[in-house]
Amino acid sequence: MKHTNCLFTILFVFFVTYQCKTTQNTTNSSSLPSSLSLQLKLSAIPKDLVGEPISFSLQFFLCQDPTSKNCYIPILENRYELGKIKSNVASLKQNQTLPNHWTHLAIRVTGIEKVHGKFSPGHNPYWYSPDDILKLGGNLTKEFRFVSQENKIPNRIQEGIAKKFAPILVFHKDKKHLPSNIEKYSEFFTSQEYPLPEKDLRRKTKGQTTWNFVSFPEFLPTKNPTHLYYHVRYAETTVSGTQKEALPGFRDDANYWYEVGNGDMVVSYWIWYDWNEGPTKFGNIHQGDLESYALLISKDGKPKRILLTGHNHILLDTNFNNINSLNNHPILYVAKGNMGSDGGNPTSAYGGYTVKLNAGNFLFNYISDPWDVFPSFDAKESILVIPSDLSENDLMAVKIGPGTSNPKVKTDTIDQKGSHHSEIEGEQVNQTPTQFVDARRMVKQRIEKLVMWEEPGWVNQKAVEDPDGHHQVDKSVATFFQFQGRLGKHPRTVLKINELKQYGESPENAPFKTNIEQHYTFERPRSERNHSDREGNYGPKFLGDDSTPQK
Repeated sequence: MKHTNCLFTILFVFFVTYQCKTTQNTTNSSSLPSSLSLQLKLSAIPKDLVGEPISFSLQFFLCQDPTSKNCYIPILENRYELGKIKSNVASLKQNQTLPNHWTHLAIRVTGIEKVHGKFSPGHNPYWYSPDDILKLGGNLTKEFRFVSQENKIPNRIQEGIAKKFAPILVFHKDKKHLPSNIEKYSEFFTSQEYPLPEKDLRRKTKGQTTWNFVSFPEFLPTKNPTHLYYHVRYAETTVSGTQKEALPGFRDDANYWYEVGNGDMVVSYWIWYDWNEGPTKFGNIHQGDLESYALLISKDGKPKRILLTGHNHILLDTNFNNINSLNNHPILYVAKGNMGSDGGNPTSAYGGYTVKLNAGNFLFNYISDPWDVFPSFDAKESILVIPSDLSENDLMAVKIGPGTSNPKVKTDTIDQKGSHHSEIEGEQVNQTPTQFVDARRMVKQRIEKLVMWEEPGWVNQKAVEDPDGHHQVDKSVATFFQFQGRLGKHPRTVLKINELKQYGESPENAPFKTNIEQHYTFERPRSERNHSDREGNYGPKFLGDDSTPQK
C-alpha cells in the first residue's frame, strides 16, 4: 500500500507539472501578436562588402527538445533582399507573419562571406524567444554593427605575457613523444575532406556533409625542437552562437569579437605533439595532438586563474595560488598511459597521481583499463621541458607542494556546469607535504620558440585597426593558422577489432578548437571546477595561498 501511495503521488506531480507546462506554452502562444513589424539595419559595413548583394534570413523553429529528430528543420523561413551594398549603412522595414507555434527565431545576415573571420556583425544569426517578442510588443528593431576581429592588444604586450607564463612541463623519463612543432610539416600541408558522421549536428544546423583534415607524413626529424603556440586576448570575448536563446550547434568559431572590459586578459597556450598513443595500447591512438591551458591575468599582469583542458573536458579551473609555479611559470605534468602505452598527453597541475578513464562501456574498460598516470616532480624518474629564460640557479630548489604557513584541511566545493563536469560537494582536499627539489639535472630540453597565433582571417592582410599596423606571419605557419579542420590523418574514431586498437580523432585546429567552456571560463569566473572520471579526478591536490607561488 505504501508503494502504491508513492506511485500515485509521483504520477500526480508529473501530471500537474505537465499540465502547467502545457498551459504556459499555450498561454505564451495565444498572447503573441500575429505579425512582427521588423526594422533591420546594417551599420559600419566594411568596404569589402560594397557591391555585394546582402539579405536577411528569418527562420522559425519549433524545438521543445533540441535532441528531437526534426528539431532543426525550420517551420517557416523567409528571405528579404537588401540589394547590392552602396555605403556603410543599409536598412530594411518589413512585416513578418508569425507561425502559430514556435520556440526559436533566428535572424541571419547572408551574403557577407567575403569578410567572414575578419569583421563580425555580432551574433549571426541573432536569436529571439517568444518571450522576447512578447516583451517587444510585436515591434522588433535589430542593428547588426560590424566590428573588426583584429586583436587590439599590441604584439609586444602579447609576447611579454606569453613569455612570462610559459610552462615548465614534467614528463616520465621514458616518455616517447615530447612536445615538438608543426612548422616542420609546412611543405606537406594539404587539405582533404572526410564525410561527417550521420549524427553530427552540423549536418542539420549548417548543411555540412563533409569536413576537412590534413594528413602529415610519418617521419620524425633528428632535430625536433619544442615550439609553444599562444594567443593573448581580452577576457571579454564573445563567440557567435553562444546566446542563451540559441539552439545548440550554431556556434561559429570564426565569428567572435573582443571587448576591453575591465582590462583582464586571457593567454591561451597550445602544446603540439606529433602523436597521441592513447591511455592504453588499445585505444585513442591518433596523429597530431594539441593540448591547451590558459591563464586569466589582470590588466597589470598578475595571474588570477588557470584552466587546463584534455579529453574534451575542462580538467581543472582553479585559482593560480592552488598550483605550483616558479617565477610565474606554472609547473604542469603530462601523463603517460598504463599497460606500457606512451599516453594521451593530458596536462595536470599536479603530479604523482592517477585517474582511471572510462573507455565507453564495461567491456572496453575491462579489456583496456585506461589510466592517466601523472609523473612526480622527481629528479630520478622525471624529465623537464622548460622555458628558455630559466637558469640553473632558478632550478636549484623548486618548491613542490602548498608551501603555506599554516597547512590545514579545507573544504572545496566544485560546482557543475554541463554534463561533462563532475559535481563534488564538500570534497576534502588534503594538504600535502612541501618539498624542495634540485631540478638542474632534470632538464631534457628547452622551449626554443614562442609562436603568436594570428587571427586566422587577417593572416598576411593589411591591418585596419591593429595597433601594430600589420598581420605579417611567417609562411611556415600561415597556412596552418588559416586551416579549418582536423590536424592529422585520423579525422574520425575507428575501431579495428583485428588490430585490437581504436583510432581516435585528430585534434581540431586552434585557436578556437576547444569547447564553449574555453571561451566562457574566464569572462565569468566560477567557483572551483574539475573533471572526474571512472576513478579519480583532476581537482586540486592542495589549496594554496599567496606564499605558494615561488618567486
